[in-house]
Amino acid sequence: MTSRPPIVARCLQGALAASLLVPAGCARTPVAESTAQGTPPLVLSLEHLRHLGLDVTVRGAPVRAVALYAEAPGYAPSGSPARDGYEGIASVDDAARAAVVHLRAFESTGSAPARTEALGLLAFVVAMEQGDGEFLNFIDVSGAPNRSAPSSRKSMSFWAARGIWAMGEAVRVLGASDSLALRTMRPVLQRAVTRAERDVRDGRLIGGSATATSEALLGLLAMQRAEPTPALAALATRMAEQLVPLTTGNADRAPWGARVDRSDADWHAWGGRSVEALATAAVVLGRRDFATAAQREADALWTRFLLAGRVPAAITPAGTVTWYPQIAYGVGPVVEGFLALADATGERRYAVFAGLTAGWFVGANAARVRMYDERTGRSFDGIDGPEPVKLNRNAGAESTIESLLALQRVAGSPEASEYLHHRSVGAPSVSLDTVPARREYASATGARIVVSRKGAGLEYERVAPAPPPITLTYWPAANPVEVRLATRLVDQWNAEHAGVQVKVQPLPAGRSSEEVLLAAIVAKATPDVSSNVSSALLARLVRAGSVVRLDDRTATAARLAERTTPAMLASLRLPDGGIYAFPWKTNPQMLMYNVDLLKAAGVVPPRTQPELLEAFRRLTRDSDGDGRLDRWAMWAPLKTTWFERFYDFYPLYLASSGGRTLVRDGKVIFDNAAAVAALDLLRRGFNEGVLPRTNFALGRDPFADGTVAMKIIGPWFVRELHDLGIPGLRYDVVPVPAAEGTAPGDRYAFADLRSIAIFSTTRHPDAAARFVAFLTSPAADRLLIEEASQLPYRRALASDPRFAASLRRWPTLATYANHVERTRDLDLDPDVVEIFDSISEAYEASAIYGIVPVREALTKAAAEATRILDAR
Repeated sequence: MTSRPPIVARCLQGALAASLLVPAGCARTPVAESTAQGTPPLVLSLEHLRHLGLDVTVRGAPVRAVALYAEAPGYAPSGSPARDGYEGIASVDDAARAAVVHLRAFESTGSAPARTEALGLLAFVVAMEQGDGEFLNFIDVSGAPNRSAPSSRKSMSFWAARGIWAMGEAVRVLGASDSLALRTMRPVLQRAVTRAERDVRDGRLIGGSATATSEALLGLLAMQRAEPTPALAALATRMAEQLVPLTTGNADRAPWGARVDRSDADWHAWGGRSVEALATAAVVLGRRDFATAAQREADALWTRFLLAGRVPAAITPAGTVTWYPQIAYGVGPVVEGFLALADATGERRYAVFAGLTAGWFVGANAARVRMYDERTGRSFDGIDGPEPVKLNRNAGAESTIESLLALQRVAGSPEASEYLHHRSVGAPSVSLDTVPARREYASATGARIVVSRKGAGLEYERVAPAPPPITLTYWPAANPVEVRLATRLVDQWNAEHAGVQVKVQPLPAGRSSEEVLLAAIVAKATPDVSSNVSSALLARLVRAGSVVRLDDRTATAARLAERTTPAMLASLRLPDGGIYAFPWKTNPQMLMYNVDLLKAAGVVPPRTQPELLEAFRRLTRDSDGDGRLDRWAMWAPLKTTWFERFYDFYPLYLASSGGRTLVRDGKVIFDNAAAVAALDLLRRGFNEGVLPRTNFALGRDPFADGTVAMKIIGPWFVRELHDLGIPGLRYDVVPVPAAEGTAPGDRYAFADLRSIAIFSTTRHPDAAARFVAFLTSPAADRLLIEEASQLPYRRALASDPRFAASLRRWPTLATYANHVERTRDLDLDPDVVEIFDSISEAYEASAIYGIVPVREALTKAAAEATRILDAR
């Protein structure tokens, strides 16, 4: 193990004592480049989409709709023109897709207006259903449905399929928390699914279209993710199987794997979502063959678009290409399909291809203009051409919606975001028959990438810059499991990133990682990246200006959007609103119990703290008859070191606290009933002799050897038990018991979160951010689970089919995963360690030795904590 530089040891004591008020002779010299930043993250605005919104009444119900058109320069919402037959002012086609946009926005930002808009649009979809699962499409300004236009007649067609998609997404995003809001929608959704099933059973594509079938399938898959049933899985499987054989041609023969409704039909880019639907089905249904089917079109046809330097509008069966008009509805589905394939296959190249394709929205197009305006959220209707190239500056519903659908996915992909601003080098191809074997893409910063045909697919490689490769130093935790995990991931990164090489150095030896990192800061010996940053340390690092903000860098901002919800990030934001360390892994503390010991004593796994105390009494015994107790229910450490409270008082407190931690808005809040109940439980246990007054020998785990029957612990301990290989040990976990009468919504687990930080001494913050995004990718998260039995801090982890097999690798891990989003960590306060010290003193005086009443000890601890905060 690498030892610390001598200066670290000299500066350690001063650094800790001064809480990063750096002692003389140990001052840091900040590197000017550390604040440099590349292209900022993509900004998504729903302002123009809301501007197109209409309040109307349909069949007596007040609903929201989206106006079809908005003409430049005023962009007033308007209906369809004469050329479209005056179909109406708004449609289910647009409202359903707009609802998906708003649902995604609510999921990623927690925006209440987005939720309200989504529910209003869903109400419109519901109002247009005709009682048998079929839908009308258009309404006029009075809200009256258009029953006569071919594009609006009652049917199971495009608009019905999109209704299923939107309602399915609503079940996935809102179902668990807003079941009442969806009560009116659910019967309509069920009728629509039943009606669609009739077509599928009869072997018909919905609406006779692969596009409509794909969009309905996306809705079924969203439902299956949220509320899985065998019947729904079977229907989704049959629908996906209908899409599989629709490809024609191959990598060498036109139309190059295009998926079309009939073998004699033209392929068109508009709404080509079958790749996305099949790739998503591969993940949700566990069918790898569906991903393979999705790859056929993407690898044979779509990669030709990248080599050609543009996406066509249509292709005939013979391979004749129509290049214009180019519209968001044609580009967006390709972007989303590539990203769905990246998710299904784990192949990073598809996300890169998605970013290159999505460049069309931000200027990589024939008109050389930004089709999507980040300031207004407005998307131009398209580009006509080719000579001269004509820009359609109108901004109607479909263009706005399809742009946002694609860019929402790009904003959640670090790889796609990285290549969004690359541009094709050289003239675009005039046909798809004669595309070049390779094409270069370059960014304004000088970064370059080459895509080239390799076998049946397309590969990419970065064009290395002239200077030597960047080298980053990465400090993982020093335990063998995490060092192996880090080494494996870094080897993969280095193989794929010749220009940015990473060197692994396990965290240097010290009493704790906090002390080592603090000392390294003082000694100017910090790494570029470290993945063992606790919340206790983070606020101190921020106060010292020692870490880089991550939510405003493209790669890490995208990964945060992909991985977390606003609620998950709320407690991790510093006072300026920033995220300064990436929440990597969480260890929700649960009550682990020995199944056989509890069964032998007739003890049911306790749910409340009174039940836990009774379990203490019934499980404590003298097993060998020598007159001394030698078996107990649980062990609460006698040590008063601040972090020992992670295994007794703090988890018991959070189980009843209603989400309260120790400090809020600079005020101490832990002198409350939940803290009293937790500390009093421990006092009773020690006072009655049913908690052992001993610190067991170092290296001996009393749960593993059967000395104690229960233990408050995180999922990492599952790997330890496996490695110990204890014959016959059967165990399970339940939530840490709460105080009597605690409502389910008030129960939280202790997160014991570990984050990844980029230190401000780095010369390459954007490269480091890309590496952090790599360390927190779905593929890396699966390795974290499988190799370390630890859980990524990731939304919906327990229900995400991408991680189901990994969670099954370890006993009890799926139960732990259910609590990832019901956790609280330490307060991001620079004095949280000292505050825990005051609580440990209360624990010692009132619980272990009983010399101070519980309420008095807590009041004293709170007063001491208040003095600590007031002294700042």
